[in-house]
Amino acid sequence: MSRNQEFRSRPGPLAHVTDAHLLPDTVGGALSFFNPTRARYEWKAPPGAEGVWPKTSFQWRSRDNRKGRHALVIDKEVSKRTGGPPLTSSLRAVILGLKRMATECPYWDVSYLVAVSFTVGCAIFIACGLFSWLPLVAPSSEFEGESTVAKGVTAFVGATLFQIGAVLLVFEACNENQPGCFGWAVYRALHHDSEAAVGGSDGHDGSAPPGTTWSARPHHEGCSHNYHQRRGHRRHKSTDVPWPKPQRRWEWWPSWDELTNHYIYEVGWLGSMTLALGATVFYVTGICTLPGIYSNMSTELTYGLYSLTYLIGGLLFTVSSVLYILETQPNWYTPAPHLLGWHIGVWNLIGAVGWTLAASLGYCKPSWCTYQSELTLTWASAAFFIGSALLWYEALSKYPVEGHGNRS
Repeated sequence: MSRNQEFRSRPGPLAHVTDAHLLPDTVGGALSFFNPTRARYEWKAPPGAEGVWPKTSFQWRSRDNRKGRHALVIDKEVSKRTGGPPLTSSLRAVILGLKRMATECPYWDVSYLVAVSFTVGCAIFIACGLFSWLPLVAPSSEFEGESTVAKGVTAFVGATLFQIGAVLLVFEACNENQPGCFGWAVYRALHHDSEAAVGGSDGHDGSAPPGTTWSARPHHEGCSHNYHQRRGHRRHKSTDVPWPKPQRRWEWWPSWDELTNHYIYEVGWLGSMTLALGATVFYVTGICTLPGIYSNMSTELTYGLYSLTYLIGGLLFTVSSVLYILETQPNWYTPAPHLLGWHIGVWNLIGAVGWTLAASLGYCKPSWCTYQSELTLTWASAAFFIGSALLWYEALSKYPVEGHGNRS
């Protein structure tokens, strides 16, 4: 059996949860020589409640697990009839997600900090591209120092934010919840008793009396990701992002055993490490653009240092984006447009290819090369910005709800 069809480095993510039954046929990944990136667990109904228990399952994905997200898969009709949580794809859920982006700031959540760093950095890179491209289109719009000071400073600040986000991305990958957790609690709503837990709330054998319905809600206490946990019973009114506990275990780097037996086979971890390496190389470009440095560089030094690190950084970003896309797909050739993570990877891939192209044009001497290079930097940064904004949205949606029929 290939590596992507079974959990080799450790038991399955929910092996410690007795009520979760792994569906073996759902374990898989896009590449056979990497660990599984997805699996589905069926949630068992309590004795005597099979007739009214909605078909509920937990969709485990390596990307979601790394970012502390827990996808619940429910019967759409039963959920609608019993007042269950709305599907993440519904208009109501999308509006709430956009509201969270504008009102919530979970500064303790590494995934959130990564998304904000990249989003703000990309916005600054868009400005950097415009500072260089607009004077070529409309010379009258140019102000003093626009193509030197303004471009240099914005490029450096943008590269700095990318470097910060990339380092945090590595910490995120190293602090994944390796055992996995369900993240949801399924409750029986008996008449008006919505807090009665499943199994035994009526004081008998757990069988479902007439009038029983079911609902689900996030269960922060039963799920402990190291970098976004809830403190006590405190909670925001509109967010589903837990608060941190005062004491939590933090991993700066995996052990050698974890690294050799688990992480080197993780597509997402490799994608994060590749992106971090790319950001570090690309940071040299950001430093070179500072006023007083770039203008004093010789042509040979510009080609060998500035353009080269720009090009290598873009190539590494491209590889990273491909790995992130493959992490979300059922196989290497089948897209997964129903998953938010797939769209993030695609937009980042467009941006990475654009940056690589812009760097390549830096070796070209005709004036049209400069024009296209600066224009490419602008639209590529815009593509990165879209992907980063979606990453921000994803970081604040910890408990997505999917309906039956969605692919895994």
